[in-house]
Amino acid sequence: MREGGVWVRGGGIAAGCCVQLLRRQGCLVGSDAIAVGTRAALPAILVSSSTQKLLADIFQSGGLFAGLPGIRKRVVAWGGEPVALPHLALVAPEGVLLERLHGLIGESERAGVIGDSKWTIDTARAPGHTGEEMHFGSRMARVTEVELAEDAEGDACWVEAVPEGWLFLLATGGGRGSLIGVGTAVEALLAESRLVGRQIKRLCGVLGEFVAYPRTAATLCGPGWLACGSAAMTFDPLCGEGAGNAAREAILACAAVRAIAGGQSEGDILAEYSLRLRLGFLRHLENCREFYRRDAASAFWDSELELIERGIAWTQEKLRGLGRPRFRLVGYDLERHAAEDVC
Repeated sequence: MREGGVWVRGGGIAAGCCVQLLRRQGCLVGSDAIAVGTRAALPAILVSSSTQKLLADIFQSGGLFAGLPGIRKRVVAWGGEPVALPHLALVAPEGVLLERLHGLIGESERAGVIGDSKWTIDTARAPGHTGEEMHFGSRMARVTEVELAEDAEGDACWVEAVPEGWLFLLATGGGRGSLIGVGTAVEALLAESRLVGRQIKRLCGVLGEFVAYPRTAATLCGPGWLACGSAAMTFDPLCGEGAGNAAREAILACAAVRAIAGGQSEGDILAEYSLRLRLGFLRHLENCREFYRRDAASAFWDSELELIERGIAWTQEKLRGLGRPRFRLVGYDLERHAAEDVC
């Protein structure tokens, strides 16, 4: 790579956002920045209205989500009777969304170099990666394609906790759905179900599996490099905002690189970057704890709750050495707080 550029490694949403933002903001990015990722694309992801707006702004495209089916209702049975809530979102096969993002990146121009900065942004853990990763759970998620029951709504999703795990069913169009089962076998989870099981006519086949608990890199950044996206942390899919989190982390990573290139203290910016990511991870763990507590009457939920508590304690210990935020994110830029300027 030419002197002064930024190297982006990974092939997911975070990588695409980083490349697009850096090129828009005047940075030369390595030609093979969009590399093949190490995780198989999910057959369906839920993209909230706020994430749609964020990605459309980053990629400057009003047609990014054209033709994708919509979700208008979310039905939740978590520690009580089912509750129906309005929910504005779209359903996208992850591979289709990535193809669209990469197509827009390919059309963007390579701009000049910012300052004399040379950085690597890792957005996915590569095979053989030696950095320590902290795990705060033990669950795997299995994704199964299903045929929906005739009376199942075609623009809804359903979330349900059962004694041995949880289920998330997403209508994907054409009478089909994508079912995520976390905990024991999907068939056993459905046997315990009072909500999700009623929406399914038959199981059509397992499409894949992935880790379904919070993880984070023990070290998030250092001289000349930043971890972003799944290389930095992975959230419990209960949050339903994987694409949005990836985009927001990419914005922060690019802002950090540009701030250092613009003359800000590297130590201060890296500390700010770690602080913001750790605070976000702590909020996620605390949200998970509230969900897990509602069904902590089984061995499965007791075990997962204990691991989440360990994660909260570990993250709080990491935060003790990071102080308080000294910058604010204004648009796509990190700016020092006014109080810091006069100190």
